[in-house]
Amino acid sequence: MLRGVQVVVSGMALAACMLAGAGVAQAQEPEKPVLPLEGDAVMITMLIKPDKTADWESVVAKYKEAMSKSEKPARKEQLAGLKVLKSAQTGPKGEVIYIMYVDPVVAGEEYDISRVIAEVFPVEVQEIFQKYKDAFAGRGITSLTKVP
Repeated sequence: MLRGVQVVVSGMALAACMLAGAGVAQAQEPEKPVLPLEGDAVMITMLIKPDKTADWESVVAKYKEAMSKSEKPARKEQLAGLKVLKSAQTGPKGEVIYIMYVDPVVAGEEYDISRVIAEVFPVEVQEIFQKYKDAFAGRGITSLTKVP
């Protein structure tokens, strides 16, 4: 009976060590981007609720600030190629239209707003994400390729 208990305990200890090792190995691998962009340039059309434009613009300001303060050199490249524009036209339901124009695209990098902000402002990200979510009314992403 004692031998059976020892085998079970040893098996559980081995499984725990393997799981812990897998967690460490997984933690060491860089996360794949949730929103990588493809193409030479990208145009992201954002539809924002009309009463939430100030909140949306504060989120964009924090996104740009996170890129500028990031320790990752690629974030500064991303920031250099990012332009945010506001349209005088409105969306089909009266939404305010913003265009995020990225040229050039930094291939393989994260462009997700909340993830980039979380890298630099992990404490504030939930509050910022809530503003983003409350302002959001729709999005379209258009990848662009330069014509020779």
